[in-house]
Amino acid sequence: MAELSTTRLLTVAASLLGIGTLGFYHIDGMMADDAKGDRWINAFYCCVMTLTTVGYGDICPSNKLSHLGRVFIVSLSFCGLGMFCGPVMDFASSWTKRIPGGVLGPGVCALAMGMSLFMMIEDMPAFDAAYLTIITGTTVGYGDLSASTDSGRLATAFFAILVINVIGGLLQPAKGYLSDLCLVKPKPKPRKKKRRKND
Repeated sequence: MAELSTTRLLTVAASLLGIGTLGFYHIDGMMADDAKGDRWINAFYCCVMTLTTVGYGDICPSNKLSHLGRVFIVSLSFCGLGMFCGPVMDFASSWTKRIPGGVLGPGVCALAMGMSLFMMIEDMPAFDAAYLTIITGTTVGYGDLSASTDSGRLATAFFAILVINVIGGLLQPAKGYLSDLCLVKPKPKPRKKKRRKND
């Protein structure tokens, strides 16, 4: 497999984050009117939740979303899927081979970091913080729990980018096993018996 260019990966990611944040900030109906907090932080948060496909649905999109907003969200979602299911997953699978002990250490660290983040910044109980950490990392994002403060949304956005990479690495062994299990293996051709000549 060819090596990924970190510079290009970061450039594409920064471009998507910039375009997405500007879109959420400027296009009418992209965020709920009653969304509390700083509009720029909310726009960045909504952009990351869309790009990573977490999509809590807590403050974005609003129920007044225009056709332009819908086209923007669909386009951003496709870019996010392309980015996170392509180069980011490739990167996630590559770093796991370079870390002694594999992905277990980073997985435990990511869980602890997410729980600490949600417990300290959002004042959540430990169970809720663990649940939100896992829901964010697996990009399920039901929306029943989410960050509600500016600092919580900002931290959640950066954490989502990190934890999805870690979860991607954790899922590589399962992906490999399930892929092997589901592959159709060609059946070996039966050997023809050679007749021996009796001399």
